[in-house]
Amino acid sequence: MYWLNPPAIFVHKRVFRNAKAVERMERMLSAMGDPPIEEVETADTEMIVERAGIGASCRAWADDLMNGFLKPQGDPVIVFNTFVWDESQREAPDRKYKYNIANRLAWTMAGAGEDFAYSRREVMDADRHPDREYVCQGGWGLHSLNGCVHRCSYCDEAFIVTLMLDLEDFAGHVRQTLAARPNQKLFRYDMYSDSICFEPEYGASQILADVFAGSKDQYLLFYTKSNNVDHLLELKNRERCVFYMTLTAERAAREFEPGAPSLDQRIRALRRCQDAGYTVRAGFSPIIPIRGWREDATAAIEKLFAGAAPETVRLWVLSMTPVPNFDGALGFERMDPRLADMAIRADPAKVGLWNAPFPAEARAEIYEHYINEIARVSPRTPVSLCSESPDAWQRLAGKLKMNPDNLFCCCGGLSVPGLRR
Repeated sequence: MYWLNPPAIFVHKRVFRNAKAVERMERMLSAMGDPPIEEVETADTEMIVERAGIGASCRAWADDLMNGFLKPQGDPVIVFNTFVWDESQREAPDRKYKYNIANRLAWTMAGAGEDFAYSRREVMDADRHPDREYVCQGGWGLHSLNGCVHRCSYCDEAFIVTLMLDLEDFAGHVRQTLAARPNQKLFRYDMYSDSICFEPEYGASQILADVFAGSKDQYLLFYTKSNNVDHLLELKNRERCVFYMTLTAERAAREFEPGAPSLDQRIRALRRCQDAGYTVRAGFSPIIPIRGWREDATAAIEKLFAGAAPETVRLWVLSMTPVPNFDGALGFERMDPRLADMAIRADPAKVGLWNAPFPAEARAEIYEHYINEIARVSPRTPVSLCSESPDAWQRLAGKLKMNPDNLFCCCGGLSVPGLRR
C-alpha cells in the first residue's frame, strides 16, 4: 500500500469485536510503521471531524464552496470501522457538515450497511428514463471504503478515509447481490475511494475476485488512478476482473492531482495489467481545459496508445462544479480563456448543476478534439461520454460511433469484456 503518514488514526470500538478485522487493521498499521491509534465510538464523530481540519469553520450549508477553499496539507485522517448490517443496531447520523466526506463519516460512525455498500444507478433500461438529465448505462457499484489520499483539487474527499474492515461479511453480501441481480453483468469497485492504494494489506481485491470467480457471467471492475498494481499481477481468480485507469493530461494532472501518480506512471500500470491478462480500459476523467489543453490532450492520447491497448476509452469534462466552486478550486485564470468565458457567461439554470460549469457547446468542443485524436491514433477503439447530457450526445452524433441507447462504456452494468469489437 502507499506509504502514509496520517495525522491521526481512529478505530471504532466495533472493530475489536471482529478478529479478522483486527488482523486486517494490524497489517495496514504495520505498513504505515505502526503509528499510534485511538479507540473511538460514534459520539466522537465531532472530534474526528475537528482533527481532520474540517470542523467548526466548515459547518452548515449556508455557503456552497468546495475543497478549493480549504486545501488538505497532507495525508488524511484514517478511520477503521466495520459495517453494521443489522439496521436495528444503527444510530441516527448527525449529518450537519458542509463537506460530503464529513457527512459520510457521521453516517459510517453511526452504522452503515447495504446503504453504504452499494450505490444504485437504476438507469440500465433507457426506455424507462426518457427525461434523463444525463446518459449512463447504470448499475450498482460496490463500496467498502470512502475518502481518498490523492488530494485532487476538484474533490472534497481528501480529509478523512474510512475503511470497513469486515470484508469477509461484505463479500457474503456481494455474493447475494450478484445472485439477486443476474441481469447486471459488470460491477464497479470502488468509486467512493481508490481501494488500490491500500492493497495488498487491505485485501479487498483478492476477496472480491474470489466472489466474482464463483459467478456465472458477472465481472468485477477495479476503478482507480493508482499505479499500485503489483498485487493485481499475481491475483488469483482474476479471469472475471477488468482493470480501469482514470487518466488526466500531463500538466493538469501535475497541477491538480498532487497526490496521484503521473500520467506516465498510470499508463505503465495499465500496460502491466494488460500484460497480466486483464481486459484494460481507460478514461480521460476529468478533462480540465487549462491553457494549451489541446496540445496536452494530443500528447496524452499518443502516450496512452503507444503504451497500452485499452478496450474502450471514456471521456468526462469536469462537471457538477458551479462557477464559484470551480473558480475557487481550480481558478478560471488557469483555463482556456475562451472556454472560461463561456462558462462564466452561461446561464446556470440552462447549464444545470449536473453539467456545470461549462455549457454544452463548450463541452462538445472539448470532446470533439479528444474524439478526433483518438480516431486518428486508434480508429477501432470505442469512445463514450460519461454521465453526459443528451444535448452533448446530439452535438457529437456525427463523431461518436455509438448513441445513448447503444452504449458501451468503461463501467456500465452491461458493458462486459469483448462485447464491442
